[in-house]
Amino acid sequence: MEYNGNVCEDLKLLKAEEKYLNSEQKVYWCENCNIPTYYDFCPICDGKTRYLCQDARPVFPEEILLLEILLNIRGRLVGKSIWNAKGNRYYVNGKRLAFSVKNILREWDPKRVRVLLQQEKIKDLDLGYDEFNDMINLFIKANKERLHKLEEDSFRCVKFAVDNYPNRIVMVSFSGGKDSTVVSSVVRRALGTNNVLHVFGDTTLEFPATKEYVKYFRKKNRRIPFLTARVPSDKLDEEDGEKFLQLCNIIGPPSRIMRWCCTTFKTAPISSLIDKFSGNKSILTFYGIRSSESVRRSKYKEISISPKISKQIVASPIMDWLDLDVWLYLLSNKEEFNDAYRQGFSRVGCWCCPSNSDWAYFLSQIYLDEKADEWRDFLIDFARRIGKPDPEVYVDSGNWKARQGGDGMNVNFNNVKFEPCANEENARNYFLSKPISGQLYEYFKPFGIVNFSLGRKLLNEVYILDRNTKEPLLILQGREGASQLKVIIVRDYNLNLLLNRIDCQIRKYQACINCGGCPAICKKKAIAIIGDHYKIDQKKCVGCMDCIAHYDRGCLVAKVTQVRSGS
Repeated sequence: MEYNGNVCEDLKLLKAEEKYLNSEQKVYWCENCNIPTYYDFCPICDGKTRYLCQDARPVFPEEILLLEILLNIRGRLVGKSIWNAKGNRYYVNGKRLAFSVKNILREWDPKRVRVLLQQEKIKDLDLGYDEFNDMINLFIKANKERLHKLEEDSFRCVKFAVDNYPNRIVMVSFSGGKDSTVVSSVVRRALGTNNVLHVFGDTTLEFPATKEYVKYFRKKNRRIPFLTARVPSDKLDEEDGEKFLQLCNIIGPPSRIMRWCCTTFKTAPISSLIDKFSGNKSILTFYGIRSSESVRRSKYKEISISPKISKQIVASPIMDWLDLDVWLYLLSNKEEFNDAYRQGFSRVGCWCCPSNSDWAYFLSQIYLDEKADEWRDFLIDFARRIGKPDPEVYVDSGNWKARQGGDGMNVNFNNVKFEPCANEENARNYFLSKPISGQLYEYFKPFGIVNFSLGRKLLNEVYILDRNTKEPLLILQGREGASQLKVIIVRDYNLNLLLNRIDCQIRKYQACINCGGCPAICKKKAIAIIGDHYKIDQKKCVGCMDCIAHYDRGCLVAKVTQVRSGS
């Protein structure tokens, strides 16, 4: 700890910090200084504090203006210390601001709010940043020892990861959100260099404010090597979100438990980009995952093997940070950040994510009006197509977020139809929903070597050979353009498992939309999407079957479109 000329104050803060770190994380409120702190006494006035909440974030003047409009209390919140706690609870000068979010969502038309906000901007009213900055400076002063400890621990995590995983390409996964902004700063400060690769996964569903912030970040930090990963497009002038809507038409919009979009528009493009620049080298990626963000993320470890992208070790130096910690770091170090947070968004991933709250969706309708209107129109049209009796209610109530499977959709590709062959044991006749093409045989490469020369030409036979013995494992019979495929099992070490895997690969062949999920999980990097084609490099494939076992039913698309029994 650096000496600041006041030993008593330093000892007091250090004692409070040690007490805090050894107890459950809580946020307290000092009535005298009108700020949140981490201690049961105020390090500034030495007064006793009271418990406020478990976590909090500052409410910026732009969001305060919005609250005043929604609550019809214009001018009454300016200059006050306002913080937002979990559960979207607002505290004004330490006291709960009582209002019903549900009532606001029900009573206010986002278009009307948009007009009122615009009128306020035209008036060029003071947003109260002088008072806000004074309050933030006091907050920083009170919690400076907490910041020191956060920085010390995060720097140690970064150095430990780099020292223990040498000879890897060090990379920061940069999303344009507050957490990745902190991680970028922490990693560069810990390593003492800006020469750290940053990769931005442009999902094409980013907030406009995110795009602007990323542009600003790159301009300000020209010495940082920066790459952007984006899903490939067939069109040079494809608009943001266009391909997303196309896929939503085929397999339905994502839901909270079926977020196929994360794989297709983020994981797969980043994995593909990594493969291009990394060669045979592995990656050490620093990212901004925090355990307090969700129950699922609370189970993550600081350093682990990536479950989504092979050849990656992932590390989060801010794993145990609160929201309040993130803001303490950003504001103390005067780091610029995404302006969407000033508007009231608590997270800035994809603006239409089904995991966003109803409040976030309401904000999107205000600040991203054209995009939000287009998305709502699509959802209503989709609801009609799958037979929902009241599509508008289904969408506006948020019930679309709980959608499961392919009920009401045309998902014939998810069905694997077959009958046992009457003339041969261990043989099946499959009836495909997609005509046989040369692509079909790519999906059989995990089973062994695909050989086109051994089979009888009249029967259009293709042999699948054991990688080691070169003996036949399977024989495929099917004419190109036909819909019937005969599969003969020559060797059956585990017949039921083999049949199940064959079903999975046929289902994948029928359902494949080149989502990018298989290439991302292949540890040998044997799978690639080349143009519109799914390709497996036989020289690299070792038959581990991970590309079949990773997803339920063998395929991400098949997983998210499966129809419930009896539907």
